[in-house]
Amino acid sequence: MTDESAGHPPPPRRERHVLLLDLSKSMLAPLPDPKEERTEHQKVEVARTAVFRILQDAVASGSLFGLVTFTEAVRVPVPLGEIHKENLPYIENLISLLAPSGRSAIWDAIAVGADLLRMGTDGVRGNLVLVTDGWDNASARFDVRPGPSDPLPEGRVDLVPYVLPANSRLTLRIIGIGSGDERDKGVDVGRMRTLLDQMTDRAQTLGLPSAFSFQEVTTGSGLFAQMVHAFVDVGYEGDPTITDLHPEELAQHAASAARALKEPQQHATVSRIRTGSAPPPPGSEDGYHEAPDLEVDVLAASPVGPPAYLKERYGPLGEVVEAYLAGEYDRALGQLARSQAIIPAVTRLYWEARVQYARHAVVEAARALLGAWTEAERLPLASQSPILRRLAMLQARMQNDKETETLVKFIDHTEHGLAVGEPETRDRLMDLFDRLLELRGTYQLTRIANEGDLQDAALKHEAAVEDVFGRLQDARLDLATSGAVVEGALDFIEICLAEMR
Repeated sequence: MTDESAGHPPPPRRERHVLLLDLSKSMLAPLPDPKEERTEHQKVEVARTAVFRILQDAVASGSLFGLVTFTEAVRVPVPLGEIHKENLPYIENLISLLAPSGRSAIWDAIAVGADLLRMGTDGVRGNLVLVTDGWDNASARFDVRPGPSDPLPEGRVDLVPYVLPANSRLTLRIIGIGSGDERDKGVDVGRMRTLLDQMTDRAQTLGLPSAFSFQEVTTGSGLFAQMVHAFVDVGYEGDPTITDLHPEELAQHAASAARALKEPQQHATVSRIRTGSAPPPPGSEDGYHEAPDLEVDVLAASPVGPPAYLKERYGPLGEVVEAYLAGEYDRALGQLARSQAIIPAVTRLYWEARVQYARHAVVEAARALLGAWTEAERLPLASQSPILRRLAMLQARMQNDKETETLVKFIDHTEHGLAVGEPETRDRLMDLFDRLLELRGTYQLTRIANEGDLQDAALKHEAAVEDVFGRLQDARLDLATSGAVVEGALDFIEICLAEMR
């Protein structure tokens, strides 16, 4: 008897991640760092350190993780599954023994990674991250067509439909090491673009969600940053989460957030906030970009001190965070200055603003935050939303704008609280927040319309509110047993809707 037939909801699906790591002989070559005094590290050393950090994250989040390595042969040192704290030392020791040799069977490795994520008739579901510094020169079974109608070598299987069957929900991120202008000098940029173009075309033909990207790195620090999160943040002291609030407190916070939507003159930062659940405009992203794909990793400091292994897990940025949490602001600024060529610009400027604000250097903090806004708006649309919210949170703090801060905080808490749950639930909640933010526009029409148009504007706004309210009630029925985070978010949105009438 299944959980559903017994009247119990099925357990939430966890995030599923598979890392494909190149262990060909060329991974023994060193990667330079921008600072001459920094020691060069082998590509495999940098990648191995990043894997240790990713494993730590998998333990903390409860997500499923698998590792595929490849030379001429493809192996699975870590099958897809939950990483428990008890067996982490064994897995880390296994990874430390992996030694590069031979050539690169890239296409065969991608196929094996897809097999780990295959879910029968549901297709391939999860996240694939490929890290390679080479060209495919050893695959025995799979290949990528040079063009959509070009034939494959005899006996080869077309990789694209194998990796992306019907009903799939797959993300593929390729991190290429080195320059691909010459064979054996770096990643094969042309073939990687061809692969992503064909996967994007197939996803569009089948009506599948697509998130395929390629990023080339040329330094050890860049490789580490791309393999792990490049944007790290820590919460503010005394911030309650949705689940910590008494119902009366929740109502007060929701009413406060609604004022940020109703009063644009006092809360201009709200116009920059979005959840990222809406699809980007057609043609805005083609699956390939040169800008860094930054992800937000929010750390929670424990009562006994900062999170462990900050330096090891986050490199130079970890040292900045460690100094900040210790109240050593001059040391944090010094580390930021030394790491200017390593830490992505939006991350560096955000932390400069955060540190300067903690030092009560308000002018310097505002200048750095303005630069961070400019850099964030240059990011790919898929990367912008969570980072813009972090910037909005800091700006609201600096301006003592409690209403905007509360609104952003609730969106953030909801997204992070659902990070390891069912993706469809998270997307549905984020869509409701998006629609709540859009009510700001119709509400303002009722305030600026002239007397003749006032009734029409009021009717349009009321219709928009009723549409969101109807979707909210549907969500309550469908997500009735989804937990305290979902229940708190729905209550918050409903109170905001009442305030927006």
